[in-house]
Amino acid sequence: MPSMTPEVPSALSPLIRRVVADNPGLMTGPGTNSYLVGIDEVAVIDPGPDVAKHVDSIVGAAMKDRVRWVLLTHTHPDHWPAADKIRKKTGALVGAFGKFPKTDDVKLDLDLVLDDGDTVDGTEFRLEVLHTPGHAPNHICFLLEEERVLFTGDVILNGMFSVVNPARGGDMALYLQSLEKLKKRRVARIAPGHGDVIDEPRAKIDEYVKHRKGRERQILRALKDGPVRITDIVERVYADTPPELHEWAGKQVHAHLLKLKAEGKVEGGSVKSAWKLA
Repeated sequence: MPSMTPEVPSALSPLIRRVVADNPGLMTGPGTNSYLVGIDEVAVIDPGPDVAKHVDSIVGAAMKDRVRWVLLTHTHPDHWPAADKIRKKTGALVGAFGKFPKTDDVKLDLDLVLDDGDTVDGTEFRLEVLHTPGHAPNHICFLLEEERVLFTGDVILNGMFSVVNPARGGDMALYLQSLEKLKKRRVARIAPGHGDVIDEPRAKIDEYVKHRKGRERQILRALKDGPVRITDIVERVYADTPPELHEWAGKQVHAHLLKLKAEGKVEGGSVKSAWKLA
């Protein structure tokens, strides 16, 4: 099994290497995965945190003069900040989804504006861009055509479920649509943003869809007796979840409530009260 030791490059296939950032935590698992795709020309997918050791690990493993692209699945803070440092060290082009947020937290100029269906073509590989909003509005996945490996960023993880947080642009309806979109593609393995490689992609996507639909049914049952606080729903629906994760569970509940309201599956007043009182 390839190593998950932080900052130690490991080969996953003839075309793929992984460097795990040393930023483990409740929301990052073992750490953020940075992937190096290609040999003569290298694309770095998700450069991760702006930490000198991580940047050096990526550049050293890829060989500085071979790094041609730095590609972002999205702009949450554990995935993108090392992009500019790697660009300055290697001369690589930085690419991400076209609707790139310019905020106080994200200050990065793009060299490549990517959209659904675009490709990044190296000498040994082609990466297809798949727009997969839901976890973040600008989230994209990359499909490596030669090996049918899907780089999923935070849409699909190993060892945890993805968080859909409306306060950061998360949208549960779009998220489920993105899962269905990925399910239609022929994929041999998933390389997630956090956790080890997933060897049964269809089963994992089915598990994700089943989990979200199950949570939705639980939330609907919790609302049957009238308006309740999100914290009350969390205590009922996420009873087996560690308390330190309840804040994040509340964000998931909020995302489900917004979806259910838009679909007319709950009365607007009940749902509005449900999150307004939280």
